[in-house]
Amino acid sequence: MIRLLMTLLRRVRRRQWQTIGRMAVLTAAIAAYATSGFMYFELAEKPDLRWGDALWWAVVTMTTVGYGDLFPTTLGGRYLIGFPTMLFGISVLGYLLSVVASYLIEARGKELRGMGRTRFEDHMLIINYPGETRLAAVLDQLGEDERTRQRPVVLVDDRLAELPARFAERGVRFISGNPSVDETLERARFREAAFALILARDARDSASDDRSLAAALTLEKLHAALVTTVECVDPNHATLFERAGVDNVVCLDQVSTNLLVSETLEAGVVGVVTEITSASFGQQLYVVDIEDLAEWTFAGLQRAFADESVMVLGVRRGDETRLNPPPDTPVEANDRAVCLAAKRPSTRRGGES
Repeated sequence: MIRLLMTLLRRVRRRQWQTIGRMAVLTAAIAAYATSGFMYFELAEKPDLRWGDALWWAVVTMTTVGYGDLFPTTLGGRYLIGFPTMLFGISVLGYLLSVVASYLIEARGKELRGMGRTRFEDHMLIINYPGETRLAAVLDQLGEDERTRQRPVVLVDDRLAELPARFAERGVRFISGNPSVDETLERARFREAAFALILARDARDSASDDRSLAAALTLEKLHAALVTTVECVDPNHATLFERAGVDNVVCLDQVSTNLLVSETLEAGVVGVVTEITSASFGQQLYVVDIEDLAEWTFAGLQRAFADESVMVLGVRRGDETRLNPPPDTPVEANDRAVCLAAKRPSTRRGGES
């Protein structure tokens, strides 16, 4: 509750601060009037009355709570103090509550329309809105992986009018603006982000790559350390993304063509690929770092993972993947293990064999 109030106060604009300040002074003046007046008129009738008691009565009267434990009995206390306190107290509080409520509604509307800025850190950027169904599927997969399950997600797009309610309920933050413009990315706090996923606006239109490339170039130029993954529609554009410096490029047309041919020649391939690429069920593919090994061969690498019931499929060296190499194939220090497992294997360290 305190955190929510602090967030609200940080977002209050200067003009609203002035309004709230004036209302606070007026509220304090009414409370002081009610407290001192109550003491003045009622002390003779109630010798045990204390200033704290009078202040308590003033507060419960202004807030219309009215516990009834204290109340004025004198004529002056009732009509000169009690009546004005009830009348002006509820008026001031009603106005103050209306100011707060209007601000909350306005702030929520701006947030859904992407007009604000995020304060997240170590979050994930999703560039471009590919449609409600596709975005929901991406979020579902991110929610299944332990590395991204708890990360906040910020969607950046300049054509989406308002973030759908289903995504707002999931905690997605929306930033409206061109993702290739510095100001938009600054509002999304891209420098504090951990990952950036650049989706194709339209998976059937190769022109979507132009927009994705502009965003990728801007991100890599301003924050090269950010891990970027781009969805490429036209395989001929993959080289452009690689030259832009993105970390990972996934070509939809190439992947779908390969799967189509493979399924034709070997029925069941699609089912296998679906399982190993899904984070929600079955076994998944992982590319794991190797810090040290007792035996620097592929056979030694397989034995190092045997204690976790992990199947080592190959070795990733730079941009090259070698699957099922001969057992005596040398493994180098910067290689990574391509593994099939039910959960992410731990990094292999020295002395393991």
